[in-house]
Amino acid sequence: MRMRVVRWVVIACVFYLSGSYATAQRFRSAPTSGPGIVSDVAWNEDGNSVEFASDGKQYRFDLTTNTRLEIEPKKDGKIPPAQPDGPRTRRGSVAETGNTGKYIGRPSRGRQYTNVESPDGKWEAQFKDWNLVLENKETKEIIDVTTDGDEHVHFGTASWVYGEELNQTKAMWWTPDSKKILYYKFDDTNVEKFYLLRGWSKINTELYPEYYAKAGANNPIAELYVYDLETKLSKRIEIGGSGEEYIYGIRLSPLEDVMLLNWTDRLQQNLKVLSIDLESGACKTIVEEHQETWQENSPRMTFLNDKKRFLWPTDKTGFTHYEIRDLDGNLYHTVTSGDFQISSFTVMEDENLMSFIANSSMVNPYYMQFHLVGLDGSNQRRVTTLDYHHSNFQLSPDRNWLIAQYESVNRPPCTALYKTDGTFVKNLAETDPETAANLAEMFSFKSNDGKFDIYGILYKPKDFDPEKSYPVINALYGGPGSMELSPGYVSRPRSECDRGYLVVNVNNRGTGGRGKEFLGAAYLRLGDIDIQDHADAIRLLRTRPYVDGDRVGIVGHSYGGFMAAMGIFKHPDVYTASVVRAGPTDWQNYDTIYTERYMSTPQLNPDGYKNGAAMTYVKDFKGKVLILHGMLDDNVHPNNAFQLIEAMDQAGKTYESRFWPNAGHGLGSGLMTTQNEFFDRILKPGDSRTTSPGDKPSLTP
Repeated sequence: MRMRVVRWVVIACVFYLSGSYATAQRFRSAPTSGPGIVSDVAWNEDGNSVEFASDGKQYRFDLTTNTRLEIEPKKDGKIPPAQPDGPRTRRGSVAETGNTGKYIGRPSRGRQYTNVESPDGKWEAQFKDWNLVLENKETKEIIDVTTDGDEHVHFGTASWVYGEELNQTKAMWWTPDSKKILYYKFDDTNVEKFYLLRGWSKINTELYPEYYAKAGANNPIAELYVYDLETKLSKRIEIGGSGEEYIYGIRLSPLEDVMLLNWTDRLQQNLKVLSIDLESGACKTIVEEHQETWQENSPRMTFLNDKKRFLWPTDKTGFTHYEIRDLDGNLYHTVTSGDFQISSFTVMEDENLMSFIANSSMVNPYYMQFHLVGLDGSNQRRVTTLDYHHSNFQLSPDRNWLIAQYESVNRPPCTALYKTDGTFVKNLAETDPETAANLAEMFSFKSNDGKFDIYGILYKPKDFDPEKSYPVINALYGGPGSMELSPGYVSRPRSECDRGYLVVNVNNRGTGGRGKEFLGAAYLRLGDIDIQDHADAIRLLRTRPYVDGDRVGIVGHSYGGFMAAMGIFKHPDVYTASVVRAGPTDWQNYDTIYTERYMSTPQLNPDGYKNGAAMTYVKDFKGKVLILHGMLDDNVHPNNAFQLIEAMDQAGKTYESRFWPNAGHGLGSGLMTTQNEFFDRILKPGDSRTTSPGDKPSLTP
């Protein structure tokens, strides 16, 4: 569950288990064309006008008179595209820089490349029989860099959990001159294997073992070595620490004079970026970060033109902002500031300018806004001053004008022209608000601790009738840093709504876009406050006459499957039916890197692990549950499902289940048919249509 954090209209699924049900449905409804949307923007060279297309027509807008004129299309039917204002940069992944060789093939999930050619094309490094081997591509000379590798100790590869949770797909790195190669040594001696069985649909099965470090258990010990082709010697890189730390994100600096890597302690509260001198093997700390909850473990270094200074995202203020630092460890100054999250940015260094997109609206924390600031931190201003959700930004080449689309869940898009001092000028294209599809509404309520406003979206059928009563599906993911909803206009009904359901999405505490306090509220408490917010959203909505509180389903995949289990077992007064798809049911079953980042260890946080286990609440179970899992799931192991089933058997509870014999974490064919049939049977018994309020069937046992 590489629960990845996705920023900007971003989904940060920190429990990236092959895609949640909520994620698959979430952002499909935003229109890409229509009367309020523009495309093919082209700023004229004289700086006095801009041309664009909208709703099948071409226009020119005069910036001196604020007038729009319809014009003839270009002969080729296209308007020249606008010049980009620089590369979009998001935080959350380590930037790959420099030439460390040509990586061959494509590693499978959780694995690393096994072959990499040297930059000069003369050598190929191979992970072979647990060792690192070099082969001269012309002479076929073989150099056994290591010879003592085996199943327990291996070279030129990494652990599955490094690949899954730290996105470490490389384990060998050439220097640009092809004279040295850096490589991993991994020691799994004290790591327990987890055994899966392959061949469930065959006559006989075979064991499929994986060194899988589970929460609180022994971790693999990772080390780095560098081999010199001239001296034929390997040298260990002295990184320091006890062996419990994680070392990852290895890459060349832009000047290709040093290697860079990330180092974090086991609980991931402290992060260092180190440089390695490949001649001496000495390491130097460039930057350090610390959080009392967890520290973002892969902040992106965005280098400036001199290739020494870089923009660095820090959460030290409680919100993500940017500093300029250099590879010597110097801090120059802070560029951005404010009580809001920045999700993406663009650097225009020659103009001493940076644009960024942030959750800075005072009306709704999920409305994205466009900002400009000097790279020296001067003259920061919000350009999109209307309090709606903005997107599709086009900044003029002279940086005096901005075109931006704005909308809300139930307000069709318009496209505005702004001056970059924040002055709204005029709509270039607009849609009549009266034409809104009325397929969704955003709502909010206070968290049960009174600290936060929690936001959700209620999706409705196209033929919604407030005089009828509808069953509800709470579709969710909810993992740390994820994003459950988009504040953009909803123009098409969701598929579940077409089948007669209301659908609810909620950005629970612990999700992204709201700063460190909101994100860290879930620390040590997975399965507690996160599912509480979803259940409270249902409690609020069921006071409405058209929401049938006796017919509420919950469904999610991976972390969402965990939430679906916690919902039905921990809040039996709220949920009638649950589909638990490939979900962890006890965090002691999941890997160290992901789990301990948010829950610490079972030894240090026993109450948190107990409170975050579905089996703890089986005795209170009242509804209907469908448990779905793949028998070859090497991410969330099938014993999660079996432990829940055994607890239900012992408690005398009934359940339904389906297991795919040859499926991994993504499950298999027939998934949606199985899920839809279950919900229709439980939530709409005997009739796929909605009922009038007086005819509500009571399904609460």
